[in-house]
Amino acid sequence: MKVKIVPGTNERLLQEVRGKVRDYLKDIVGDFVEMDGIFSFTYGSVTVNVEVVPWHSEDVLVKVFSYIAENVSLSEELMATLLEMNARLPLGAFALGMDNSVVFRYALAGANLNFNELLAAVYTVATVADSYDEFVKGYSAGMERRLD
Repeated sequence: MKVKIVPGTNERLLQEVRGKVRDYLKDIVGDFVEMDGIFSFTYGSVTVNVEVVPWHSEDVLVKVFSYIAENVSLSEELMATLLEMNARLPLGAFALGMDNSVVFRYALAGANLNFNELLAAVYTVATVADSYDEFVKGYSAGMERRLD
């Protein structure tokens, strides 16, 4: 099957998937805040965010992400460590955000989003971000600790 991707925003699909995410999050986390199209909740010491954004005329992206450290000293060693960690993780990835922040993120196609996919994304981002936020902050502060 040949699929032609056409640029543009499918506003109906965007709203439909936001509604689906809202319903799924009620079952996954219970309490969350919805502001400016971003759903947020606290897990351990991090805030996890879910955002549905346009992708192309036939689909949207569901972005699940957490800022795990801000104003980080982005040393070559820290960046190499984050890349090594990305290679070990089965889902999601560490990324650099604005203002020298480190983010853990995961993106899904939204048109056929199901509960289990969103659950896996939310669980992965929440647990990885909460597990590594102190590590990244400590690494940035000069308290290097190697991963096993």
